[in-house]
Amino acid sequence: MRFTRKCLWASFQASLPVLLGYLAMGFAAGVLLTSRTGLGCLWGFLTSATSISGALQFILVDLFCNQTPLFTVALVTLSLNLRYAVYGLPLLERWKGLPLPLKLYMILTLTDETFALEVANQVPEGEDSLTYCFQIAALDHLYWIMGVVSGCAAGAVLPFNSKGIDFAMTALFIVILQDQMKVRLNRLPALLGGVSGLIGLALYPQNMLIPAIAILLTALFALRHSLEEATHE
Repeated sequence: MRFTRKCLWASFQASLPVLLGYLAMGFAAGVLLTSRTGLGCLWGFLTSATSISGALQFILVDLFCNQTPLFTVALVTLSLNLRYAVYGLPLLERWKGLPLPLKLYMILTLTDETFALEVANQVPEGEDSLTYCFQIAALDHLYWIMGVVSGCAAGAVLPFNSKGIDFAMTALFIVILQDQMKVRLNRLPALLGGVSGLIGLALYPQNMLIPAIAILLTALFALRHSLEEATHE
């Protein structure tokens, strides 16, 4: 890895949209955490630093309030974050040569937005791709921590009505889905995801994510050749 000011500036510029999104979503999650549990900035920092998952950050509040058993917490965490195992497949070749501690950090910080930027890989000519990807991951991680901690701080000193704030993540995913559906090639995967969710809900209403993700992954692997051919048309 080779760190340069030019590469850092390129990473920061590429991550600016994530900065705006993570500050807003993290702030909402931090307010929700403090207003509903009474936990302060330290817990906001610990949860955001160790679980870089917006959906999980919101769900953790209910899990804490309901005194959910640790096994259930682990199962929910696995269900929510299982998709990142699939995200990592296209990056295996890119991450070759990374020291183990850095590789583990890249795995920890792999989110939807970070994955998109790393796959785009808009590294300046002559700069190191691994360095660029690492800086993207570190910057996005920092943005999320800043958003959650600032939300906790604001929630502790200002009166907030947290009713409905937990819908913020759902609303974000709906907006992203609508934007992705404008691209014709994304419609089949989106349809498969919707059908898989309905089947998962019918099979296991208590935790639909596990069967839904298993069904979706099976369908995507079965249709991967057709999807690859469609992307090259």
